[in-house]
Parts: sequence; structure tokens; C-alpha cells
Amino acid sequence: MKNQVKNYLQTNDLDVGFQDLNDLVINKQNCVFCGACISLCPRIGRNEKEPKLLEYDPECSTCFRYCPRTYFPTEMFEKELFNSDATKSYSLGHYQKLVAARSSDQTVLRKAQNGGVVSSLLIHALDSGLIDGVLLTDKDDNWYPKPVIARTPDEILTCVGSKYTISPTLITYSEAIREFKLEKLAYVGVPCQINAVRKLQLSSPLSDEYGKFKLIIGLYCFSNYTFDLLNIFVQGELGITLSNVKKFDISEGKFYVYTKDDSVKRVPIKMTKQYTWNSCQYCKDFTAELADISVGSVGAINNEWNSVLLRTDTGVKIFNDAIKTNKLITSDKVDLLKIEKNAFRKKTRITQIDEKTLNTMQLLDIPEFEIKTYLTLMSLGRANESLLSEIMKADINLVMSALKSLKHREWVLSSNGIYISVDPTIVINKEISNLRTIYLKKIGKLNSEVLPELESIFVRNNINQMRHREEL
Repeated sequence: MKNQVKNYLQTNDLDVGFQDLNDLVINKQNCVFCGACISLCPRIGRNEKEPKLLEYDPECSTCFRYCPRTYFPTEMFEKELFNSDATKSYSLGHYQKLVAARSSDQTVLRKAQNGGVVSSLLIHALDSGLIDGVLLTDKDDNWYPKPVIARTPDEILTCVGSKYTISPTLITYSEAIREFKLEKLAYVGVPCQINAVRKLQLSSPLSDEYGKFKLIIGLYCFSNYTFDLLNIFVQGELGITLSNVKKFDISEGKFYVYTKDDSVKRVPIKMTKQYTWNSCQYCKDFTAELADISVGSVGAINNEWNSVLLRTDTGVKIFNDAIKTNKLITSDKVDLLKIEKNAFRKKTRITQIDEKTLNTMQLLDIPEFEIKTYLTLMSLGRANESLLSEIMKADINLVMSALKSLKHREWVLSSNGIYISVDPTIVINKEISNLRTIYLKKIGKLNSEVLPELESIFVRNNINQMRHREEL
């Protein structure tokens, strides 16, 4: 329930702190570098790739509770955010409408990455009084990401364009509250970071009066990168000075670099994979499913348009208002299947287990297919029988049989046809306990039944070879 989640977010006696965040999120390569923990706690700083504890840790648990990768009851947030009449898609989440759109402002279009929808929406939100400022990411002359608070249309337009580098956009949240006293905020960011924003929207630990998120715009994202992509790959391997880059783009399996002298360099996207941000390999959200409005280029008519998923009533209202005031123009020419294909591909990425671990798990006397079913379900988070069958490329009856066995063994749980994996710590500890019980019984039988009989046979037939004292 909503109130239960609010109580959790407001509780500071969980007996956890930064060390727990470090152990369970940062060291597990699961940090999305959103900047929430840094903004909420003066004792936490950062280096280029992760948060760092600067002082002693009072274990107030704020950093842990508001991290987007810790406890996040998705179903509760979905219930609160989305209209019951909204379409629910496995690949895309909840949405009320999908359209193509572009800005009608030529100034915006000249600067924008594609159709300029995000910039026009934010400017309209400022003009209409819905927001006082926006948490965005700008860049310096060498494309190093720089979180900023934009409070004017001009400041918004300085941040246009995709940076393709992870940025702790929420690091300016405390500044927006304490220095600028902004009451109503918008946020633009990638899917993985939006969970932190929704937590802050539900209950902020910094202020009851300021920093209320009124609009959340999510960007389509298949994966993001470390700054090494630009610094080492673009500048080092491709030999393109970053200060000479006009924009970057990813389209149709290619990474594009557009320079200020109007040249274009394109390379296969696979050449950039080594610079992917670590946690991206575990993310399943392509279209920012918990945003008010999701915007991208996939599925649009061409690069001068955006595809737009209108999700919440808030998102629908601000979008329709922008159309009425001639800030945006729309089209029905948008490729839903193309967006779904990309989203499904990301949603169903599976983390592979190494052969040694797989072989060791078979010591538990469980069929390999059942182990793989459990591991696949663990990667997906949740799935029904038909989805598992499709992803595992296995007969659905075989999958159903495996799930039935796993449920009996208490490796999976199910509700309304949806299965989830049980925490492997619970699973393995229970199996160890079972093994211990089984082997203790076997040991007891060996001691009480087998050993006395074998000793009698041995003594009767080999007594003349026995030594009873070591010194003999």
C-alpha cells in the first residue's frame, strides 16, 4: 500500500547504511549513478564512476532507502500512477497513447537531437506554471556530463541532445531545494534513474514544501556508457577531438559522430560495447515505463520526429496543452512494432551462468532444465509460462512441468499465472539444510547398522593382522 511505502521511506532505523548500499548495489555493479544518495547525504561524494563515503556513516539508511536499485514495489507505483483504462503491454508497460511528434519551434528544431519534443514540453511546462525548474544534464566543451538546474527556456535549450554518458542528474536535487527554493520540478532522464525520482516524489527527506516533482520525462534507452566511450574511443581510437563534435547518435545498429565541420563518422554499435555502463546489462526497461511521458527516436517517421508514449494523466494533459498552444505537432505515423521489438529484446536479456556453477547445482539432484528455468526466471524478474517457453525455446508442457516441480521445491512462487524466483540465499540454504538432514540420517545408519557388521566380519577374518597397540 502507498502509506506503507511512505512509512518505509520515512523510517531511519533500518540499521543499514552506506556499507550495505556499497555491498548490495555498488560492488555488485548495480549502481545507475543517478546521484540521489549524493544529493540526500552530505557525507557521500563521488568519483567518475560511483558514490563514495567521505565521512563516518551514521547508518540513517537514507541512501539505501532512496536508491533506485533497492526496494521498489513496482505494482504499488503502477497502481498509483496509471489510469485503469491505459493499455498494458509486457514490453512497453502502461500507456494511454502512442504518437509521433515534433516541435513547431524552429529555434528548438535547429538545436534538438531529433524532433525537439522534450525541450518544447519543458518550455511549455515552465510557461504554464506547472514547474519552476528542471533537473537536466548539460555538458562542458569536451562533452563531460554536467548535471544542471534549468529555470529558463534558454537554459533548457543549452541541454539539448543525447550525451550517451551516464550522469548523476539528481545530484542537483538538494541545490534546487536549499539554494533556489524551487517548489515544482521536472526531471528528464533514463529509465533506470526514474525509480529514485518516484521515491522522492512519494516522500522527500529534504523538504515538505520544495522539490515536488510535477513532471517526469523518460528517454528511451537500450544501454548507456561511461565517459570512456567519448574520451578513449571517440577521441583516442577514432581520432575525433571532442570539442569538435556537434552531436552523437545511435541508429540502426550504428554509432554516429557528427562534427562541427559537417563530417559524419559511423561505426558498428558492437565496437562500443566494452564501454557500456555495468548495470545496463541487468536493466529491462527500454521505454522508461514509470515516466509520465516517454520519448525516443525509435519508431518515428524519420530523425526529425520523436515517438512519444503518453502514460499518466499528468503526461497526457501537458502534452495536449502543448498541442493546443501550438508548441507541438503530431502524426499517427509511428511504428509500434519496432518500438516493441527493441523493448522486448531488452526485457528478455538473460544473464548467463557459468558451466561450473551449473554443474555444481546439479549436486542437488535437480534436472538441468529445471535449474535453467529457475535461472531464466531470475533474470526476467517475473514471467508467465508462455513467455518462459518463448525465451527458452522449449515446449510449453516441459516448462509447465519444470515450474510445477520448482514450485513444489519452493524455488519459485506464483500468483495469477505469474511466476517469480525465490531469493537464491533462501533456496540454497534450504537445500543445504535438507542435504544435512539426509546425510545425518545416512551417517546414523552407517554408524549403527553398517559399521558393526563390517567390523565383525573384519575381526573374524583378519584378527591375526590387527595391531592393538601402536608401539608394537
